[in-house]
Amino acid sequence: MTEDRLPPEQPTGEPISDVHRRDHFARLFAQHDRWLFSYLVTLLGSQAHAEEVFQEVCVILWREYDKFELGTDFVKWAGVIAYNQVRKFRRENKRGGFQLKEGAFERIAAEAVRRADLFDSRREALGHCLGKLSAEDRQLVQLCYDDGKASFKAVAQQLQRPVNTVYKALNRIRRVLHECIDRALSAEGLL
Repeated sequence: MTEDRLPPEQPTGEPISDVHRRDHFARLFAQHDRWLFSYLVTLLGSQAHAEEVFQEVCVILWREYDKFELGTDFVKWAGVIAYNQVRKFRRENKRGGFQLKEGAFERIAAEAVRRADLFDSRREALGHCLGKLSAEDRQLVQLCYDDGKASFKAVAQQLQRPVNTVYKALNRIRRVLHECIDRALSAEGLL
């Protein structure tokens, strides 16, 4: 993974002020927060657990932001903090259901950090591929996924279409998007 770009130097050649440092950190955090949450879901296998750990990770990242060295790999730094919080969560919740063996957990964690830029590339490709959909297909995707709480039944009623038709159309759209994303990543040599 490439190093995160440093903020522009101060015009006077002085060291970067705390305000500029904090602003740069905030930009890095905003750029990678979706990946961080996905990383936690991957490690914990539960969105609810990931949300709980994500809150704690965010608190730690902001409390420790001045220890992050600008110009180094933010994902690796944040990934280590998140990994340690997941380990703590797993220790405290041993009876909370199925847990991966430690070796498998470590391999998955390492691979998720190693492939973080693929996550960003996939998200960018998804945006491009969504733009290629017909207006009707884009509308269906927005209705089903923008709210996050809309059911197929509610969307079908809104569109005055049978639920089965909406379900089949979304499966077709997902397949088209998946193929488009794979083509885009293959063209960039990422797959």
